[in-house]
This record gives sequence, C-alpha cells and structure tokens, in this order.
Amino acid sequence: MAKQIGPVPYDALVRPANILLVGFMGAGKSLCGRVLARRLGRCFVETDDMIAERAGRSIPEIFRQDGEEHFRQLEAETLDALKSLGTVVWLDGDFRELYERALRGGDRPMLEGRSPVEVETTYRQRTPYYRQAHLTIDTTGLGVDEVVGRLIRALRDVLR
Repeated sequence: MAKQIGPVPYDALVRPANILLVGFMGAGKSLCGRVLARRLGRCFVETDDMIAERAGRSIPEIFRQDGEEHFRQLEAETLDALKSLGTVVWLDGDFRELYERALRGGDRPMLEGRSPVEVETTYRQRTPYYRQAHLTIDTTGLGVDEVVGRLIRALRDVLR
C-alpha cells in the first residue's frame, strides 16, 4: 500500500531547477505534472501547448497537415530549448498499460489508423531517447499520487 505524502515545500528542492517530464503517451505526464506543480508551488507548462502556440494550430492539425515527422521536429526543437533548464524525468511504464491509458484519454493523433503493434514499434524506437533522462520513474500499476510521491522522493535524493 502506497503512502500519500502531503505538499512539499518549494525550498525542499534546489532552485531554480525546472522539472521536465518526458515519456510515451499514457505515461501520465500531464496529470502528474499538474499535481507535482501544485504540490511544489510551481507553474505547469505543457510542451504540446507550447508547440501548438508556436505553430499557430493544434497538435491534431499539425499531424493531419504536416505529419508526425514534422511534429517530432517541432517537439525536439522545443525540448532542446528546455532540457538545459532543469532535471529531466522519464515516466516509464509497461507498454500495454500505457497504450490502454492513451486509448482512454483525449485526442491522440498518433493512434489514428495505427495498430497496437505499430504504436509499440514507435514506443520501442523512442525508448533510447527517454533513457537519456536524469531520472526514471516506473508508472506501471501506480496511481497519480503514487507516481508523484515517488517522483518527489527521487528528486530530493538527486538534487541534494
């Protein structure tokens, strides 16, 4: 049974380090990022929102009009600008669980017209990039509070 921890003081982590969550769709980046930001008294910024703002259109529109490769280029440019600003954390997980979560949540252009095998191939191709993160948190079988609790403990250990 996981123990829920309360809010962590902002000063408990080293300033001015930002925390950048990366991982495959369904890993919980958005939800965990919002909860983490609230607990640490920080702002939450969604990179997809930054990309959409910069491109002047939504992510699904970028996928439909220019394809996934162009979106990945925009994503890489955005992340290159951000990764030097803080600690990168990979929210990893069992592919089947990530895939099921992704199916339940929102508009996922990457799932349109693709079989689970094709999506898993993409997941495997992206894994080496995720492994470059400073920290890895396995989200398999965990709820948001459990993931955020593990994340905070790992950040405390690394940033001390």
